[in-house]
Amino acid sequence: MEPMQNFTRMFVYSLLTVSIFAGISTGALAVTTPNPQLTPGSLCSANDPNFSGYVDPEHIARCARNVSDQEKMQVAAEYGGIPQSEWRNYEFDHLYPLCAGGSDNIDNIWPQPIDEAKQKDRIEDEVCAGMRDGSMTQSQAIAHISAFFSTPPSAP
Repeated sequence: MEPMQNFTRMFVYSLLTVSIFAGISTGALAVTTPNPQLTPGSLCSANDPNFSGYVDPEHIARCARNVSDQEKMQVAAEYGGIPQSEWRNYEFDHLYPLCAGGSDNIDNIWPQPIDEAKQKDRIEDEVCAGMRDGSMTQSQAIAHISAFFSTPPSAP
């Protein structure tokens, strides 16, 4: 092997080792983010077909969950053709949770890897409780959810 090839291989190996070690030592986990072109997120309104009423002290429009298999197929196709046999590895999740006034429309739904969905569920629980008791506004809730995707969560 030529010296330059050997140096390049060792350099890449060193970078990978440092990156892996840094990820383990800080507890930082990579988080898959929804494609903003496919899932820009949307809020429920009284015109939404799944509108179920107004809730919370802020009087937020709430939509009921009603994600059909046909909608899941469309989302899975848009996100690279995830076969139905692999759906168990994903939660067809609402970018903006229903409890925060998120819409049940397809532009608010994406296939989130199941382990990450469980992490996001903890944030959603905080958001839901805050909106219910009036300590969090809808805009604060949306910002809190958005921060999940820009700041990797720590390992449990």
